[in-house]
Amino acid sequence: MEHSTPPAAAASARPARIDLNALMLFYETVNARSINKASALLDMPKSTISRRLRLLEQQFSSTLLKRGARSLGLTETGQALYHRCERIVAELEKANLQTAEMQEEMSGVLRISMPSFFVGWVSEAIADFAAQNPALRLEIEAHNRQVDVTEEPFDVAIHFGKPAETFQPTRTLAQLPRSFYATPAYLAMHGTPSHHMELAAHDLIVHQFQMRDRIFPWLRQGDGAGPPRPPRAVANNAVLIRDLVLGGLGIGLLPDIMCHEDVKSGALVRVALDWESPPLTASATYLARRFAPVKTRAFIDHLATYLRQRAQS
Repeated sequence: MEHSTPPAAAASARPARIDLNALMLFYETVNARSINKASALLDMPKSTISRRLRLLEQQFSSTLLKRGARSLGLTETGQALYHRCERIVAELEKANLQTAEMQEEMSGVLRISMPSFFVGWVSEAIADFAAQNPALRLEIEAHNRQVDVTEEPFDVAIHFGKPAETFQPTRTLAQLPRSFYATPAYLAMHGTPSHHMELAAHDLIVHQFQMRDRIFPWLRQGDGAGPPRPPRAVANNAVLIRDLVLGGLGIGLLPDIMCHEDVKSGALVRVALDWESPPLTASATYLARRFAPVKTRAFIDHLATYLRQRAQS
């Protein structure tokens, strides 16, 4: 009589799928001769490298690295795996010439994800980049969600604040200064604060991430002064916060790049305080740095240059 293997048993009998990204991480770490150096070279947290190497060892059911005080060594299994990785890398580097040419060309499609509020800040830069590269088609999706470039069909994902942990390279585009803004009418009615702790008595229009990250001093200081006044409004969209501030509802902490024209026209006033807000970090995550096409790198460079210039103006 023929016996069939239960599905659960069959699944457990199959070998675990080897993570090729982890193999390349192992290879680069061995070449760097230490996790610290690999962390610096790959711009990746040491904890992430260590965790992924441990998972790789679990997959092979064998110790691969001898972790010394100053440098890494290889076990016999590790040495064999390293030589296999060398062959893989050699094959990749000798890959089809047409593929290499496509990587270098400023043509084809570049798929970009970015927050919806960010579009208005950089539309001029995007139009300029498109004009400089007429053979390149841009596909831009604007939304308010976290994007993983390994899971979705994007070449580049722009995000703000602390990015989610990812094994893909992330580059800081700019550190954007932030200030408090209000309308002249609001300040005439409620007074203009000069000390940051005075803000606790004002109507504040607050971004959800500012609350999450406890940006404001009176939320971070446990001085027993009592709970602060609740915000007048909390939103998860910077454009909406700016519109509420322009409507005279209160004072909002906004990126300076967003308020230049409003200040020039007199619609908003920058509230000068004795406290400087930490800047807003703009970053770009993209697929595997080693093989990032020129068009991806060029777009990120263009955006970074534009944002830095705008932040300084």
